[in-house]
Amino acid sequence: MGVSRSSQELSNGGSTVCLLKEQMEIDPDHHNDEEVEESSGCPHLDGPDPSSFVPQPSGIPSEPQRQFMGRPTYTMTTPEFAVETIHPHSELILILVEGMNEPGESGNPPEPPSWFDRELFDRGREFYRRYLSSVCFSNLLSLVFMMAPKRGLAPLIYTGQSDTPMKALKRYYSTLMHVVTWYTGDVWDPEDDAHKDVMSIRSIHGKVARQCNAPEENEQLRKIKVSERGHPEPESPFYPSIRDDLRHQTESRLLSYNTENPCLYLSQSDMALTQYAFMGLVVAHPEKLGAGAATEEEFAGFIHFWRGIGWLLGIDDKYNFCRGSVKETRALCLEVEQKIALAFLAEADWNYEHMATALLTGMSYIAKSMSFPAMFRYLAYTLDISVPSFVKRMSYRQCFYYWVWVITFKLMWFFPRLTSLTSYAFGSMVYHIRGKSHGKTIRNGVCPRAAASLMKHS
Repeated sequence: MGVSRSSQELSNGGSTVCLLKEQMEIDPDHHNDEEVEESSGCPHLDGPDPSSFVPQPSGIPSEPQRQFMGRPTYTMTTPEFAVETIHPHSELILILVEGMNEPGESGNPPEPPSWFDRELFDRGREFYRRYLSSVCFSNLLSLVFMMAPKRGLAPLIYTGQSDTPMKALKRYYSTLMHVVTWYTGDVWDPEDDAHKDVMSIRSIHGKVARQCNAPEENEQLRKIKVSERGHPEPESPFYPSIRDDLRHQTESRLLSYNTENPCLYLSQSDMALTQYAFMGLVVAHPEKLGAGAATEEEFAGFIHFWRGIGWLLGIDDKYNFCRGSVKETRALCLEVEQKIALAFLAEADWNYEHMATALLTGMSYIAKSMSFPAMFRYLAYTLDISVPSFVKRMSYRQCFYYWVWVITFKLMWFFPRLTSLTSYAFGSMVYHIRGKSHGKTIRNGVCPRAAASLMKHS
């Protein structure tokens, strides 16, 4: 398979809901593209059975369903990462690292596992309803945070589906609609739209993995830069300040990537870190994100919800980020932040800054106070790290936006009722957009420019 043809296929493929998997950035609206041939040269993952299809709900791309009968095999002769052992690490995070060379499809059957607790799972769905605005805001912060590792950022750049504000806005909207479908429906009922949606995403992950792990594409991904997409570095970017402020974070790093060697994309570890992106920040730092009033029982339900979603998406329970108690999961979140995410953020470059800026500029069409400087500073505040060099570079307007978020979440901390009201208002806007985007027009709750973009691709 030639690189040019594969690149086109990647650009026209299906949508993925994951963050590191949302990294794959495959367009959900062009799902009739040519399937990747089984002889495409990728030895990493078995393909889905082309003859096996399930009906898809309205608005969900039709994709062949994978037969979950076994685990794909993969052999990596030259690992693309090394584990540093100077600092002590927990057993949970070391197990997570083991999954770097394990294919993301484990072969889990799409039915409730033995550990599944329906009452606890439904409690997690209720957590979404009560803290929707907090969770969605934390998801955006996580995107800014988890774009830093090169293995996560490269597919975003390569596919060219998130490198402009409008593309990024559409991408986050698509991701949000998937998650809304999951927590409002019954993902365990084969006849429910939510179940079909999860299975569709799981099938798409397999397709994307085969494409990204094919030898020629793998090599291209390791070398890709945003400048090749027509986004040259400006004279005065922010990333040197990030490097300066976080230079000491590399001392506690757990992983060191070798970008010269093959990388297994959509591995078990990638899938698990995607779980963190959807729930980690709000679990580890609830008081900074408007969920300070949540009880341990509510967090237990939220974590169990994502353990179940992870199972349905093909994550082996050994690597499932949410398999522990609330205390264990929170500790794992903090360790991942310190020993993986921050260490890579300390090596931020123009590729990272451009993609994060595109995302937040796109979101600013809906919420004016969204900007890369303001959100990055709030991320630093959430993680309790000092970024003086970065703050000096910020304009008065960007600092104002930052303080808007600080005051908003402080008020939500002191007045928990405000959290519910905010989530209700945000949920109403989401449902309004969701309903109108499948029919006629979008008028209220989103600016005309953003609405036009969403309608164009819905």
